[in-house]
Amino acid sequence: RLAKLYKYFSTKQSAKTTDKDAADNSAGCLENIPPESHVGAEMSDRTTKKVIVGILIMLLGIPLLQADDIDYLNEFSMKMAFGHRKLVSDGINGSEFEQWEFSESLLIDRTGCIDITYNGFDDGLPNDAIIPNDRSRVQDMRVEELDVITISDIDYVRSMTAIFDASERKREEAVLGILLTSFVIVLLGLGMVSFTKDVRNLVILPIEHMIQLVREISENPLGKDLSLKVDDLKHKDDGMETTLLIRTIAKIAGLMRVGFGEAGADIIGKNLNFTQGSDTMNLLGNGRKIHSIFGFCDVRQFTDTTECLQEEVMLFVNRIAHILHSIVVQCDGAANKNIGDAFLLTWKIDTNKLNGSCKDHNYSGDKALYSFVKTMIEMSRHEDFLCKFSPRALSELYERMPGYKCRIGCGLHFGWAIEGAIGSSKKIDASYISPHVNMSETLESATKEYGTSILMSQPFYDLLSPEAIAGCRKVDAMKKRESDGVTSLYTYDVDLSVGFSLADSNETPKTRLPHHRKTDFSLMNHQTLDSSVKGGNSDGLGDLPTIKISNNFPNIWMTDDDVVRARSEFSDKQRKLWGLGIDAFEAGKWDFAKARFNDVLEQSGGKDGPSRYLLGRMKEHNFCAPDSWQGYWT
Repeated sequence: RLAKLYKYFSTKQSAKTTDKDAADNSAGCLENIPPESHVGAEMSDRTTKKVIVGILIMLLGIPLLQADDIDYLNEFSMKMAFGHRKLVSDGINGSEFEQWEFSESLLIDRTGCIDITYNGFDDGLPNDAIIPNDRSRVQDMRVEELDVITISDIDYVRSMTAIFDASERKREEAVLGILLTSFVIVLLGLGMVSFTKDVRNLVILPIEHMIQLVREISENPLGKDLSLKVDDLKHKDDGMETTLLIRTIAKIAGLMRVGFGEAGADIIGKNLNFTQGSDTMNLLGNGRKIHSIFGFCDVRQFTDTTECLQEEVMLFVNRIAHILHSIVVQCDGAANKNIGDAFLLTWKIDTNKLNGSCKDHNYSGDKALYSFVKTMIEMSRHEDFLCKFSPRALSELYERMPGYKCRIGCGLHFGWAIEGAIGSSKKIDASYISPHVNMSETLESATKEYGTSILMSQPFYDLLSPEAIAGCRKVDAMKKRESDGVTSLYTYDVDLSVGFSLADSNETPKTRLPHHRKTDFSLMNHQTLDSSVKGGNSDGLGDLPTIKISNNFPNIWMTDDDVVRARSEFSDKQRKLWGLGIDAFEAGKWDFAKARFNDVLEQSGGKDGPSRYLLGRMKEHNFCAPDSWQGYWT
């Protein structure tokens, strides 16, 4: 603070000696001095307090450890003996001799006197006093241990010199000197430790935490088990800038993890790695080849929905993403792209583990398929949550699409892709480039034609366990280009018309409002709308449902009641008829295939999309296989 005051007044004084412009510049510089930080203020306060306490301790302790330099008894006794000797020498009073002997004996007995010499006395008395034999001798002692005192009269004719043994006092001074030195050393040591502790707690440890956090992020950008998380600092609001920086770094790590995703893990790691020694960002460069399951998901009737919802469409998309991403992540997948009405999900697979069983690659195929099936079921269950909009938006939505229900279509494919950053130094996206990514999008687009919710390619189908295959059926075969191989298409039968309510799950069902249409959800009153749409909730999405997924693969296909219900609508009898029909269809026996597909369509109440699609395709050829028919479309 004194330094700041000095700087302030020195700047102000210098400004007076310059012209007006220089004064304005000085004032501007003074105003630009940043305010004192909380860390600096805390360090200053702690240092000031400890310095004051240290000085007080020294002021109290040092006097106690210092010896008294003046021995008044020695000089007083000498003056008394010298005065009586002068009286004896002058012969003023006969009784002075006894008083002189008493005072001299008192001097010898009460002090450490080892030698007394009188000079200038002509009274016939001895000039050297008799010292007891047990006293030390002058010649045996060091000069430092002797204390010599000489007193004389006014005219310096007569004098008295006494030598005292000061060894005890010198010894005491030495001991006290050692104690004083030790006291100062201990006090300074404690002060140094105390100051160092403050610096370590307020500055060094937070900086080490920051470095450790950045190092962990660079080594494992997608890792969530960091040594220091934002949650660890929620209740530590000490106002320190270092705490704010740690919290900010943790938040930035979370934002990078969400923004870049799994595809950007290498980008984050390379640019945060301390060992690279480069200050510039290396965002662009060669990608790397990976093998992954690609799942493409699209929201049905999204264009019409956007026109009805307007600005509330963001709530709609993000609510779908919450359900989809929470399930995918629990099934060891990763969200890559969010393209408005579409989502790209990935499950990376080590190709060295593909030749073994499904367990070797951790049932990645089952998890990908289950993620989409479970997402469709949870979206059907949480329709109220997905369609929680204003009365105006709901009115337009149901006027344009009566009985609207939120549905998605999904395509699943397995293949290679190049993972890396796409864009420029101004804007990049971490994603995948590969025809296999496009294949998953093509499969999703084909779900509209086949009238099914999920389409899978043969490479993906080969990754499934027998338990998952039990609910799949082959719906067609295709060849996109002459250079490509034949790809069989499969679907997993999911019938959402059976209905899934909150009562079927572990969540507590919410009370429905009386204002409802013929749909399965209710309109919200204005008060509830204002609190949710206008940001009353922390995330703006409303009450987010919590969805827990069991990783009991592959048994989950038989233990998940929702999946079993959704699959059971397509009976084993229908599945057998369909198998006969698809075999006949590929063999070119379209008359037999037509009969079987019609049977399946009739037993499904006219709802089976693949049957309708293949019957329509065969009808274009009058239910007669072309001469060039090889069991697949080109």
